[in-house]
Amino acid sequence: MSKKVYINKRELRDYHDSLERMVEELTGQLIKTNELLKKETAKREQAEEKLRESEERYRRLAEHSPDAIIVHSEGKIDFINKAGARLVGAASAAELIGKPVMDFIQIYDYPFTDIDGSPLVLEMGFDITKRKQAEDLFRTLTNSSPVGIFIVQDGKFQFVNPRFLKYTHCSEEELIGMDSFRFIIPEDREIVRENAVKMLKGKRLTPYEYRVMGKGGKTRWIMETVSSINYRGKPAVLGNSLDITWHKRTEKMLSSSEKRFSKAMNTIPSPMVIMRISDGLHIEVNDSYLKNFGYSRREVIGHTVRDLDIYVNPDDRIKMIQMLSEQGIVHNLETSLRAKSGEARVALLSADTIEVSNEPCLMVVINDITERKQMEKEMARLERLNLVGEMAAGIGHEIRNPMTTVRGFLQMLDRKKEYVQHKHYFNLMIEELDRANTIITEFLTMAKGKPVDLKPHNLNQIVQTLFPLIQADAMNSDKNIEAELAEIPDLRLDEKEIRQLILNLVRNGLEAMAAGGKLTIRTFFDGEEVSLSIQDRGCGIEPDVLEKIGTPFFSTKDNGTGLGIAVCYSIAARHSATIDIETSPSGTTFFIRFRTQ
Repeated sequence: MSKKVYINKRELRDYHDSLERMVEELTGQLIKTNELLKKETAKREQAEEKLRESEERYRRLAEHSPDAIIVHSEGKIDFINKAGARLVGAASAAELIGKPVMDFIQIYDYPFTDIDGSPLVLEMGFDITKRKQAEDLFRTLTNSSPVGIFIVQDGKFQFVNPRFLKYTHCSEEELIGMDSFRFIIPEDREIVRENAVKMLKGKRLTPYEYRVMGKGGKTRWIMETVSSINYRGKPAVLGNSLDITWHKRTEKMLSSSEKRFSKAMNTIPSPMVIMRISDGLHIEVNDSYLKNFGYSRREVIGHTVRDLDIYVNPDDRIKMIQMLSEQGIVHNLETSLRAKSGEARVALLSADTIEVSNEPCLMVVINDITERKQMEKEMARLERLNLVGEMAAGIGHEIRNPMTTVRGFLQMLDRKKEYVQHKHYFNLMIEELDRANTIITEFLTMAKGKPVDLKPHNLNQIVQTLFPLIQADAMNSDKNIEAELAEIPDLRLDEKEIRQLILNLVRNGLEAMAAGGKLTIRTFFDGEEVSLSIQDRGCGIEPDVLEKIGTPFFSTKDNGTGLGIAVCYSIAARHSATIDIETSPSGTTFFIRFRTQ
């Protein structure tokens, strides 16, 4: 039985044009996708399908076709499928190979004549070279592409290339005509659907990701772009897809590694920071860093050391980088770092180089030694006080005895009538001897190991006992004084020494204020410490002077001995108390803090 084939020239031309447009569209898509592939799959092996696999695939397709397919050359049969063998009544296709094709195919001749019956020769020819070239190019591009390519029309697969088949583990015969959403994980179908709608509306699409589950039940991640094309005269979707499962797995491993690293960082008690070498940009910090320097993570990450003004001396960072370049590692480089509050913290920096996202970076561990430095400074100051006290103890007795004798004779001469006109000289000499004796007493107060008589006392009661004397001093200098005493527990104190400490600090405060100024004495308890504060309304203490406060013989007063504050520090040390100073242009406050246990 023969079939008549009618060829419509216009349809053939339309098909040719459609195919060319599709190839052009596909070529453009492939160029874009290949650019994306270079970026996204640098570590991925770009596999190429072998020609033998391609031939075998098409052979299987021809073998199972329901229509007869015969391939012949020079009149001999080279290939015939099962349907062709059945058509000519052969038992198998193998027995027909090599036989003349004309033995099985009959050609019918239908002559054409003109109006007078004369025979006509009708010839028709179509140049399908370009169509064949386009088809060959399309086949070559899709078969060798490392990108999965598919065409969907009316929601069904109409074309898939070998790479796309690998995503599903299906054959081409199984996929063609199948619902395009069949293998997409249900949770991800909405993403694909939304992007399809955007494409149909002509919106610009960026690559999107979703998961597929192949026939074997294995889940893979796919990154995809789609565009609208005309396929065989009807609208269709051309898709380019890339298997990014390996990248997702790597991202997950990297994320897990980063979490472990972050957890390890945050268990380190010392402040730690990772920053770019080029500009000091903060990439990561641990919780201890945030706590020590008073920042939130958002305030630090993404900002440079210059933005935050971290280094008190910016040259210290340059020095650290130079040391790294020369030695490969930095260990305990001393520097000063500025906290968010503006407070300078003394720190030892240990640093090494690491790489983050292909950027050379520094991993810096910060050992905050501010308190240690303050303690060393305090110990050095106490040593100086003890030295002065020991010297005083050694010579105090030898000096006091002659002074006592001199004072006695001066008092005796002061009573004689013949010296009445010189009375004021005697009084001046006696006062100076008393002043010298007071200085010796202060020297002895600073002596290391000086015994203290510690008994339970309430600090408020000591202040109240002294208050009339303090108030009289304030009134004499036209100044005001007030006491704000909170409820506090008793402490083990040497009452005489605490009285001396309070008097020294109060008199210093009164001297620091102009007439009309007010001095305030406060006590308070925070659950762990009892604090005594003495606040004046003077002009504050200059930084260079503040550094020397408490140093024996240092004084800014014309007639000062420089021992008053030094004595206060010695008394505080014997009571295991600390002295802190807060100063500003509006005044100075001394805080004496006593531990309750």
